[in-house]
Formats: sequence, C-alpha cells, structure tokens
Amino acid sequence: MLLRRCFLLPFPAVRLVRRSLHRQHDHIVLHPEVRQALQLQKPVVALESTIITHGMPMPENVVTALAVEEQVRQNGAIPATIGILDGRIKVGLTREELTTLAEKPRDQVIKCSRRDLPFVVSRRQSGGTTVAATMIIAHRVGIRVFATGGIGGVHRDGHESLDVSADLTELGRTPVAVVCSGVKSILDIPRTLEFLETQGVCVASFDSPGGVFPDFYTRDSGCTVPYNLKSAQEAAELLRSWQELKMESGLVIGVPIPEEFAADKFKIEKAIKEATAQAKSQGISGKEVTPFLLAAIAKITKGRSLKSNIALIKNNAKVAAQIAASLCDVSAKLEGSVQKAIDKKPLVVGASILDLSFKVDDQKRDMKLDGATYSAVAKQAAGGVGRNIAEGIYKLYGDVNLISAVGNDQMGQTLLQMMPKALKRGLIVADNHNTSLCSLIFDKFGDCKLILGNMEIHQSITAETLQAHHQLFREAPLIIMDSNISEQAMASILQQAQINKIPVFFEPTDMFIAGKPFKLLPELTKNIRLIKPNLQELKTIVEAITGETVAWNPDIKQPQAELVHQAKSLIKKIDCHFNCIIATLSDHGVLLSYRGDAENDARLLLDVSKSTPPHCTRFYPAPMVHNIVNVSGAGDSFCAGFITALLRGRTLDECIAGGFVAAERALQSESAVPATYFSNQESFESRYKQTARIIQQQSV
Repeated sequence: MLLRRCFLLPFPAVRLVRRSLHRQHDHIVLHPEVRQALQLQKPVVALESTIITHGMPMPENVVTALAVEEQVRQNGAIPATIGILDGRIKVGLTREELTTLAEKPRDQVIKCSRRDLPFVVSRRQSGGTTVAATMIIAHRVGIRVFATGGIGGVHRDGHESLDVSADLTELGRTPVAVVCSGVKSILDIPRTLEFLETQGVCVASFDSPGGVFPDFYTRDSGCTVPYNLKSAQEAAELLRSWQELKMESGLVIGVPIPEEFAADKFKIEKAIKEATAQAKSQGISGKEVTPFLLAAIAKITKGRSLKSNIALIKNNAKVAAQIAASLCDVSAKLEGSVQKAIDKKPLVVGASILDLSFKVDDQKRDMKLDGATYSAVAKQAAGGVGRNIAEGIYKLYGDVNLISAVGNDQMGQTLLQMMPKALKRGLIVADNHNTSLCSLIFDKFGDCKLILGNMEIHQSITAETLQAHHQLFREAPLIIMDSNISEQAMASILQQAQINKIPVFFEPTDMFIAGKPFKLLPELTKNIRLIKPNLQELKTIVEAITGETVAWNPDIKQPQAELVHQAKSLIKKIDCHFNCIIATLSDHGVLLSYRGDAENDARLLLDVSKSTPPHCTRFYPAPMVHNIVNVSGAGDSFCAGFITALLRGRTLDECIAGGFVAAERALQSESAVPATYFSNQESFESRYKQTARIIQQQSV
C-alpha cells in the first residue's frame, strides 16, 4: 500500500522552477520601520510625494512633508511617504531621501501616475507619485489608508478637452481609502463626483453635517455626498465593511479644511479664473496644468493659498492617522471574537512514519527500476501525512492535538525524538506492531519515483483508543483525518464529529484509499466539510460517491486549461456534499470549489449544517518557487498553512496564500516539515497576506 502521493502536489516537483514568489516586489523598497509596522499590523498611513516635487516650492515642500509625517506619528500611526529615487520605489522615505527628492531640478523629476511608473523604474529616474501612483504602491504593500491634499478630477473644460485625472479611474479599481480635502478647487467638482459615482467609488464627507463636500481651499463646494462620517471610529467601521466585502474600488473621505485657514470663496474663485487664463495663454497642458495653477494661485493670493494648502494637508494627515489607528482597533476587537476558536486546539488523526529517503546522485545514469545499484544520498526524517500536518499546524498555528501510533521499538524511539513534545500527548505506543517505515526513492532531479511503506501499525488506532480521547474531540474546532487509518477508526471519528458538531477536513492521502470513507461509510460522512485531493484522488472520490466510472485519466502533462476544465467537471458531480474542495493540479496550481456564501466569510467552510449553498470555483496558479530541495512534504505543509489561516478567520484568498507560503518553505527544506517556517507568527501572517494580494489578481 502506498503511504502517500509524491506527485500532483500543489507545488511542482521539478527542477525548472527557480523564480522567487516576490520577484514583482524587487523594485519596491520598504523602510524597516514601515515593514515592521505592516508585519505587526500596526496603523500605517501612505503619503504622496508630488506635493514635494511639484506641489510646493522649496523650502516649504520639505518643511511641510516632515510636518505631515509628524502629524501622522502624533496621532498613532506610522507615516510612509512614497517616492521614486533612481528607479527604486521607496515606501517610507528617510529625511535625507525626502530632501534629495525635493532638491532635484524639476526637469529631472517626473510627475508619476500609473502610466509613468514602468518608464521611470526602467530608466532608473526619479519621480514624485501622484494620488493614482501612490494608491497602486500602497495597495501593493498592504497600506490601506492614504492622506493627501486633494484628489484630481475632471478639468473645468473637461467636457470639451476630455482632460480627466487618472486619479479617478484609479479610485475605481484600487482598494485604498483616500483621506483628502475633496477635489481641488481648480477642477469641475460636480462632474468629478458624477465620474466617481460611475466608477463605483464610495465618497463620504468627514464631520460635515448634511454631507457637504469640501473643495480644497474652502469647506463647501456647493455639492453634497450621500454619507457623512462623524468620527474616526465611524470611518474605521466603514473601512472594515469595505474590506470584508472585498470591494475592488477605492474610497474617498472628504475632510473640510480647518475653518481658520479656509479661503474666501469669492476671492479664491477669482484667483482660479485668472490662473486658468494664464495657463491657456502660455499653452500649459497635460499633467503640468495642476502644478502651474497651484503656483499661480499662490502668487495671485500672495501666499495665502499656500498656507491653506499646508494647513489642510496636515489636518488630513491627522484624520487619516486617527482612522488608521481606529481601523486597527476595530480589527483587533473583531479578531478577538475569533480568539475563542483560536484558543481551541485542532485535532489530527493519522499516520506517523519514519521516512527513509534516497536521492540518486549518479550523474552519469538516469535511474530505472531495473534492479541495478545506484549511488544515492540517504536521509532519515519524521513523516506521515497526519503527523506532518499536525507538526505544521503546531508550528504555524501555535498548538494542536495528534492521535497516532508508533511501535515500541528502536525506530519508534527514533521517531519520537524527532517530534515536538506537544505532538506526543495523544500518541499510542503499540507493542504488537513495528513502527511504520517508509522508503522514498528520488531520481537525481528530485522527482519521486517509488514509495514503499508498511502500514499495519495504524490498526492500533481503534474505536476504543479514540473514545478514550473523547475530550480532544469535544474541544476541537476542526478534526483533520488522513486516509491511512482503518475503516473502524474512521467510523469512530465521524461519529464523534457528528455528536459534537465538529467539521472534518479529510486528507485523501493516496489514490487507492482516497474513497474509503465515502464508499464504506457513506452515512457518516456528512461532517466531512473540506477535502484536499489531487486529480487522481478526486477521480477516486467521485467514483466512490456517485458509483459511476470516470473514464478520464488525469495527466499533469495536459494543457492547463484542459486540466482545469476536467477538474471542474469532476467537482461539479460532488460539490454539494462539501463546503470546500481544494483540488491540487501539480505545478499548475490549485482549483478551489467553495460554497458561495463563504466568499465574504471563509469561516462558513466550517459550517456543519446539512444545506450547502451553490458552489463557486476559482483557479489559483501556483506561485513560482526557487531553490527547491525536497518535495515530500509540500502538500502536507499546504494543508497546515490553509488550516491555520482558516481557523484564524482569514479570507479565502489568504487561506490559499497561507497554503502556498507554507508549501514554499517545505519545498526549500531538507525535511518534510521545516524546522522553522518563519521567525514568528507575524512573519507568516505578513507573508500570506502579501501573497494573497498577488494571487487574488491572478486567480480566475
């Protein structure tokens, strides 16, 4: 009997993949303070740099930028001024970098919107980021709140010139909350608000009764918006719901300029018209219009508009920091409600095995199963699907209970010495069976060619021994069961799951035994809510549940589109029996089938009610991995990462990302389960949240 598969893993067991998961982030450099804040989920506020490079003259630009950062700090958040220096996108400019950017001649610094970013980076030039560019970068690194002076919009002759700021389309497609003093007064505000509505952008005023929307220099644009937020707390609650709904558009919060700095409506309008006339007469166009108008208005008003500009951006930074801090507080409170589930220990029941692996190092001959002797490197490690998953959960989640069996022999002692103490609490030491031993044979490329294993000891996991651990079942938020155990043990587990209303995550383990519970115990399988088969195992499960013979023979060499199509067809036959099916398609990726209402709350995957809403499917391409040294435990680590994120109440994308990130570490480790996945829990969460943002864009 095969112990477990070493093919059709969620990550490739091939030598061709050598590119880092985070290669697309090579151009982005995070300041250590910003990186740490994001990892620890502390409040961070993004700040643009066009105000430094094009919005204000020296030295007001530097003084204002530093003062704005100080406002962010004083109100409980970390500032992250974003700019581009010599082709490197900096998230969190140092004082020296900020000054360097400000002092560069205007013709050497590009005003960067979305269209300009690749050019500036490729030419290693410098640039100040507009609202649009700052939103893109903030979203890429995980910053949710961004403070600026005012957003761009439809120009006053925009209905004729079609001059519409890229800020507006960016707000329609990038989920970042922009705290500003509305739309710049030089623009057509009514048309801008109409454009934002068409883009699906939620626009709200802040502490402005009646929803009066500001217009940069003054507190009243003459326009109103549907919603008014009375406090930072209300704004944070709005942002939380916006996140949970996974809105793909941005959000605008219009903060009125402090009253003592507000301009006279008549005088500022007169200055705007005069400046606009100057721009036309001088042939100013494109992205140079706004900087020109702001400078001209400052000159016409003898500096009064510049003072207003400085006051409003500082006030916006203050409000943005308060919102970011409140958002962290709201998230902490909601996650506290998940903590009760987190405090409970998931329970794993499955195989513990001593793995002996042999990797051929004969570079002159390709290995064949021909009875010949090949030079190989031998290694010994703790293994077993259930045990591997349990150790992964223990290292990523914090704690776990494991019920498994080892023999009272030398191999058993060796295996016990390799296992964390926490995994030994529910171990059965059997006198009448030898410890399970598995021999894995890898060719010189690292591809697994043969697995031999003895499984008899798992008969020691009986209904009686499981009943003796009934308290572990009663307290578990989730039971994970592999298919190596006996039919009688499965029946006992599924009965206790039904009695205690606990969901079961089934790891099929191998194509020959994947259908065991569905074929032999169909009346007990209703609590199996999640399964993670590869294509061969999926075929077996479909045949066991439906009683039909599936003619298709999965072949990972088939085109990706064909594999995904065939897998969807198989899943459709059985999806009503489960909340979630995670079908792994080798190095192609993962096909996820899930109940539709879990889109906004992944914890519904743990629901044990009989009714299952219609399913949705989504394909996630496998991230590229470099420095692969071992493939034997990648699938088990994927399970551990997915389950950890699920039990912590994360989104579906984050659960899949948690699996990918954990599997990546396993592929780069000599052992099936890495000695250490990450330095601490925050590192794991930071990595899978970052990865989730990438795979969300790639999934189909």
